[in-house]
Amino acid sequence: MEFINLASGSKGNGSLIIDKGTIILVDAGMNITPLKKLLKERNLTLNDIDFILLTHNHHDHIKNVEKFDISKIYCLKGIKKLEDKTHYLTFNKKYDFKNIKVELLKTSHDAFPSCGFIFKFENDEKLGFITDSGYLSFDVLEKLKNLEYYYFESNYDISLLVSSFRSDELKTRILSRKGHLSNEQAAIYLSYLIGEKTKKIMLAHLSEECNTKFSCLETLFNIFNDNNINYDKYDIKCASQKEVTIL
Repeated sequence: MEFINLASGSKGNGSLIIDKGTIILVDAGMNITPLKKLLKERNLTLNDIDFILLTHNHHDHIKNVEKFDISKIYCLKGIKKLEDKTHYLTFNKKYDFKNIKVELLKTSHDAFPSCGFIFKFENDEKLGFITDSGYLSFDVLEKLKNLEYYYFESNYDISLLVSSFRSDELKTRILSRKGHLSNEQAAIYLSYLIGEKTKKIMLAHLSEECNTKFSCLETLFNIFNDNNINYDKYDIKCASQKEVTIL
């Protein structure tokens, strides 16, 4: 399995999952040029993407969706009206996307509806994909326990957010249960979720204004340490808004 994050943040989001010839694009808000370049290096084009899955309808996740074959788009009903060719998904059901099994997870965001995913591959390894959520329910957390891979939102450092020049309204939105996960929230969740199977973690959707990679990783290190978790056991990195990042 290959997980390639093309862009992550408020300016655009998109990730590729490639496994045994199956190619899934999760969200389509990123710049198309790096995607085309990456595919060309593998002798592939946009047409070789098998499925496009959308998490929610905010602009930074769907702004370039029309550049793809609409018949390949799968999402919750209400995310975006993309003619009758769109395939609508539901919760509490598992889907087969060729050799990759997919389950939707309920997230809590001010775009309704919204979701995360669990991707299961033929070798039984799983990837948990969580972004744009103010909190996670117990049911969702239980499904995310002890996976091999995590792509997990760690959006803001609370001190940087509070001291920023953002409006009080925006700060309140981000801090709410329908906003985003802070570094501390993400670290607490991950300290609960990871297990013996866990190999790699990518922290995602970092705010360019209210976060830093150092803050993300330091917070995770400290909370892992407080919970007697060996931080160095895992391959941990941060997704970038401007650079391709491989899990």
